[in-house]
Amino acid sequence: MAERESGIVTWVALALSAVVCAAGAALLWLVMTNREPTGTSAPEPVEQELEARSFDEYTWEELAEVAGLISAAPTDEEGRSVAEKYGVAVGDTRALPLEDGRAASLTVVGIRADDRADGSGRAGLTLMASPIARRPMNDATTNAGGWEASSLRAWLAEDGLGLLPDTLSDALVAVSKRTNNVGVASDAASVTETADRLWLFSASEVCGSPGWFVAEYGAEPNPHTGYVDFTVYDALLSAEGAQYEYFRVAGVSGSSDPKGTLELAYGGADTAWWYRTAYPYSFTGEDASYFYQVMASGYPSTTGLASDAAGVVVGMCL
Repeated sequence: MAERESGIVTWVALALSAVVCAAGAALLWLVMTNREPTGTSAPEPVEQELEARSFDEYTWEELAEVAGLISAAPTDEEGRSVAEKYGVAVGDTRALPLEDGRAASLTVVGIRADDRADGSGRAGLTLMASPIARRPMNDATTNAGGWEASSLRAWLAEDGLGLLPDTLSDALVAVSKRTNNVGVASDAASVTETADRLWLFSASEVCGSPGWFVAEYGAEPNPHTGYVDFTVYDALLSAEGAQYEYFRVAGVSGSSDPKGTLELAYGGADTAWWYRTAYPYSFTGEDASYFYQVMASGYPSTTGLASDAAGVVVGMCL
């Protein structure tokens, strides 16, 4: 009798062991196949809406998120409403720490003002950084190839980008920039597009239609200027992009900066700074050497030799 009871106990133990093993195997299979037991479901993740705050309080990741929401809006008007909801407006400014230990300032100059280079719509925010360096436009004294072929553009794409905080540079989107990428030219076909994450502002993006040639030489060809039609050069300058809202509201023009908006400093001293706009006319045929600049005083127009150093004021988009 005892032997029989012992056999029953042994059989029950073996059966229980088999059940436990089967349950363990089933659980292991569920884990390995990323499935859930029947009758249970994973809790739905709760998305936290980004909290609105002032422009200078957002982290770079949060600011990129705000810009993404602005970009995703179906219209410019709705995009501006999103910006307003999150406390971001043209003219807002914050500090921009640089990796070399210095600090620049970062200003909102446009909302939905630039086209993404990949064709996916408008970038949410366009920002301007006060001078992040002082550098020449080219190693050689030439404007041939314009902005597209310039040494400064190549520097910005690598070393210049490396001066920004990583979380900011990682979030930047490439946008299409229109520029006279020939140098000395009068044909509108000289204006072509580049895709840039960091870029210099053009004269027209800052000043609107500058009108510098007509202001100096007149609208009609005359004997004093060799019967040259200088209006074509103004048309070329005006084709390099629309004026940003920040500069328009500040009253900046080709001959005026009433609020001192363009007066910027580097290393504690006021500095001239580059436009990406090449000076398109050559008087001698051998002087294709200049790009436009803002003067150290903030006056909107002067020229500088491409091989001389000037402030590097950069635009960027989120």
